[in-house]
Amino acid sequence: MYRKNDIQNQMREAVNNPQGIPIPNVVDLNIRLSPKPAFIPIDKIRKPNNALGKNTGTNPGRYKGYKSADADGLYESFKQQGFKKELGIGVFEPIVNPNGNVVEYKPLDSFTRLSFQGPEGFDLDGVAGWTTQPNLSAYDKGILSLRLNPDQDAEKPNKSVKADFIAMGCALLDAGEIANTIVAIDDFVEKCCMAPDNVNVNIRREKFKSGVKNAIYRRNKIGNIGNAQLYNDDSMINDFLKTYNIYDMYHKKNGVYVKVRGYRTKRHLISDAPTYDYTWVRLRGNDYQAIVLMDALARIRHHERMEKFGRPHITRVLADVEVTQQRDVNQSRDLHYDKLNTFVKRLNDDSNNQIAFHWVQEGMLPQDARFDVMNQMMWKKKFNPNQ
Repeated sequence: MYRKNDIQNQMREAVNNPQGIPIPNVVDLNIRLSPKPAFIPIDKIRKPNNALGKNTGTNPGRYKGYKSADADGLYESFKQQGFKKELGIGVFEPIVNPNGNVVEYKPLDSFTRLSFQGPEGFDLDGVAGWTTQPNLSAYDKGILSLRLNPDQDAEKPNKSVKADFIAMGCALLDAGEIANTIVAIDDFVEKCCMAPDNVNVNIRREKFKSGVKNAIYRRNKIGNIGNAQLYNDDSMINDFLKTYNIYDMYHKKNGVYVKVRGYRTKRHLISDAPTYDYTWVRLRGNDYQAIVLMDALARIRHHERMEKFGRPHITRVLADVEVTQQRDVNQSRDLHYDKLNTFVKRLNDDSNNQIAFHWVQEGMLPQDARFDVMNQMMWKKKFNPNQ
């Protein structure tokens, strides 16, 4: 069992003999590391700040701070195994007075460890740490704090997650530390995903990085992705339809809103009344497999209704599209119609034009205020595969 003096001696030894301590990666950052680690007095370490200098009590690279379970696990590890320098030490920014003397140290990482190394835990006199030059920019501190909380593998949960990246990126944008451009945001995310040091890796997959970038684009309305309205599920579409009084022109009663249904709906089997002769659905339009699935389900609904009630059924489609930074909503809609035409032509060719389709695209949902009226359906975007 390791106690205060044991761990303190291990840290002092690490400062005197730093070989084997991972060296933080400050590539592409305006940060200069001390040539060797220093012994940082605990009473000189400032409470955690975020990258913009706001005292939050949490790691700037961890949006919601560390988990108490993580701290408990590390505390127990220190008691059982002691301090292991090969696992890394913290990075600290010195705070200097007008005379250039260091009065405090601001941690940029290692907050979980610091939570039990002070009076609430081992009550150490100080810790081993790398130091930087004073007056770091919020941009450099933000990137380094995320970089130093890497995704190494599934067995190490103490890492920055997507919400941490998004929160940091948006905060730096709001502060003017990152330009409001696609290039600047992409560069920020890629820098954050670099290796944390000269030993460890940072496994940030492309899906993770694109998810972070897209979220920052959307929150700040940057580029095609940032300006595109997302309809995450059917409930969002139905809220839009109700909010803007989009009425069902096929319903026998006036004042009934259009309502899209999920693909599992069995509404067509409820009754033989004409109201159930059709079903509204949503289609993510430039996904070819989604078109194939929509057609298959439309065909099933028709045959099931014919079998039960002897009545035909039509699936009425409202479509939206997925945009990219290289392809705006109108270009994505063109791609959508190309895929619809390709699909319909293939089935017609295979059947020698004997096939009947049981769906109609009635219109498209508005998605980008630069091109669309956002409180109106785009009914002119109709597509009937039987014509």
